[in-house]
Amino acid sequence: MKLTDKDIVLFSGDSITDGNRVKRMDLNHIMGHGYQFIVSAKLALDNSDTMPKFVNKGYSGYRMGQLLEKWQEDVIDNKPTVLSILAGVNDGHSGYLEGITVDETVERYRKNLEDAIALTKEKLGNIKIIVCEPFYFNIPADVYNNRRIPHPECEESVPSFGPETDVNHIEYRKEATEKIRIAARAVAEENGCVFVPLYDRFKEEAEKSRVEYLIWDGTHPTVAGHMLIAEEWLKALDKE
Repeated sequence: MKLTDKDIVLFSGDSITDGNRVKRMDLNHIMGHGYQFIVSAKLALDNSDTMPKFVNKGYSGYRMGQLLEKWQEDVIDNKPTVLSILAGVNDGHSGYLEGITVDETVERYRKNLEDAIALTKEKLGNIKIIVCEPFYFNIPADVYNNRRIPHPECEESVPSFGPETDVNHIEYRKEATEKIRIAARAVAEENGCVFVPLYDRFKEEAEKSRVEYLIWDGTHPTVAGHMLIAEEWLKALDKE
């Protein structure tokens, strides 16, 4: 992907994008760890002659609506020329805790994503917008195995981490995320955005390996999972 000195690539999303980034000037950690770092690293080196800029505005735990509340400050004011959005998994989680129906959760996500895209186009013109497909994989507690995670330090059982055990919560999240994935694709296509499919690739890789090796708790990617996202992100842009 060719970028110029006028280009600013901004990543918006939840904890998957946040990547434990620092919120101050620290060039070692300002982009966080994850797919957004991998993508930025490749694009920065490939375009080092023009020196484009990269911004991470991911927030751990955020739903699409919470991102929208900060859209002016985080997105519009930074004037990106390329905007990447990966959000939705927390919408499914939050909807269950709030006691609203799956359809209400999905409709809220859809509207917030549509509003974010509309505001971006209104304020910044016809910039390139990338919508990444949200994903969630339930790992049954009776088959979950820390030894399948790609880090020896994580082989010991870690209290408070691991697969969910609330069956109702699991089923709600599975249904909500499935419908949110469909909504994300539809909104992207309806608004002329680049769509990055992720779920099927994760499923394909998990069949060769284990879900834990790619997404250690069913929600958050490992190093392998982040590389998968980065590959699909770059592949989708190369098709444009």
